[in-house]
Amino acid sequence: MTQLSTKNLDLGYGGAPVLKDITLDIPDGQITAVVGPNACGKSTLLRCLARLIKPMRGEALLDGTPIHKLNTKAVARRIALLPQSAEAPAGMRVIDLVARGRTPHQTPLQQWSTKDEEVVTRALAQVGLSEEADRPVNDLSGGQRQRAWIAMVLAQDTGILLLDEPTTFLDLHYQIETLKLVRALQQDRQLTVVMVLHDINLAARFADHIVALRGGSIICQGAPIEVVTEAMIEAVYNLKSQVVAGPVGDAPYVIAL
Repeated sequence: MTQLSTKNLDLGYGGAPVLKDITLDIPDGQITAVVGPNACGKSTLLRCLARLIKPMRGEALLDGTPIHKLNTKAVARRIALLPQSAEAPAGMRVIDLVARGRTPHQTPLQQWSTKDEEVVTRALAQVGLSEEADRPVNDLSGGQRQRAWIAMVLAQDTGILLLDEPTTFLDLHYQIETLKLVRALQQDRQLTVVMVLHDINLAARFADHIVALRGGSIICQGAPIEVVTEAMIEAVYNLKSQVVAGPVGDAPYVIAL
C-alpha cells in the first residue's frame, strides 16, 4: 500500500499560512473525509497532497519521500486529483474526457495503447456510463457528469484518489449515489481516498476516518463514531447540536439546534 502523510506542514499563498503545523497519516485503503467550515484550508490541503502547492514549512510525504521533490508525472501515476467544479471543454465526449486520465502513463513514443483502451473501458463500466461514452459531457445530468469525472481519475489508475467536494451542486439523491459509488470503487480497487466534504452527516456515513479542521489547525481526527460529537461540532462549527445514533450502521448523526 502507498503511504500518504504530512509532517509539521505549513501551507499558504504568500502571506500568513492557511494551515499551520499539520501532521497526519492518511489511513491506507480507507476513505478519509476532511471537514470544517469555509476557508479553513480543506482544499489547500488536498492541493498540497497532489503536489500543486509547495509547503512553506514541513513536508507532504509519499512513502516517506517529500512529494514536491518527486517528478510531476511520477506523482500523477500514483495520486489522482478531482478538483471541485471541474468543467469539460464544450462538445467534449465522455470517452475523450475519461481518456485524459491516461496522460501520465503515455510517452512521446507511445501515445495510446491497448492497455489504455482497456483501462478507459473499465472505468466507464464501473461508473455506469458505457452507454453514454459518445455523448457530450455537457449534455449529461449533474450526477452523470460527476460520474464521468470520477471515471477520468479512475482511468489515471492510481492507488490514491483526492476528491475535492465531489458532491458540490448535486441534489441529495445524486450526493448519496456519488458517495455510494466512491465507496464501491474504493472497496473494489482497495483505494486510499481523501475527500473534502461540507456535510458532516455524509462524512460520518461514508468515511472510515475524519479529519476536522478549523482556523488552520487539526481540531481532531479519527473514526466517525469517535470524533463526531457535540463538543466537536461546537469546536469546529461553533454550533450547538445533538448527536444521535444514525439510521445507517453505527454512523453518528448530527442535528443542529
